[in-house]
Amino acid sequence: MTPTFPDLRALIEFASEQVEKLFRRQGVIYPMYHAVRTDGRHMVISPPSTDKNLSVALIKAAFELHAIDHYVFCDEAWIVSTLQSHRTITPSEMARMQREGLSNHPDRNEVVMFSAENRRGEQITAQRIILRPEHGKAKLLPLDFVFDDLADVRSEGRMIGLLQTEKK
Repeated sequence: MTPTFPDLRALIEFASEQVEKLFRRQGVIYPMYHAVRTDGRHMVISPPSTDKNLSVALIKAAFELHAIDHYVFCDEAWIVSTLQSHRTITPSEMARMQREGLSNHPDRNEVVMFSAENRRGEQITAQRIILRPEHGKAKLLPLDFVFDDLADVRSEGRMIGLLQTEKK
């Protein structure tokens, strides 16, 4: 039986369960889209390993061609979160992070990031922190919808808005 998802949160929770299985087996997660067509059929797509702009253009075209209604994108990422520490990132620190990336930032965390959206323009993100101990296997912490309680949070970037939204 093909699973159905009443909302984007349920889609992310399902994807998180599948990622857990893959991560236990592989110790790593590669970028992937779990997309659901308007007819309810599912597709799992690995983005082409090419220029990021071309990859996004190809995924957008595939989503339109296959009438994708909603999807979740999963990938490993580095984040620097100030939510728990309540500290502010200075403009010079932000410029340095943009220039050098986050992989060497002292306050970074490695995560599996989940970003879901649908044709109605709704979007939601979640993450699972990756723990890579010096000895032993890496593991994922529980799923965290970190931005649920923050008002007016919206993601932006080339990987957001991949679906043609419905006209209201």
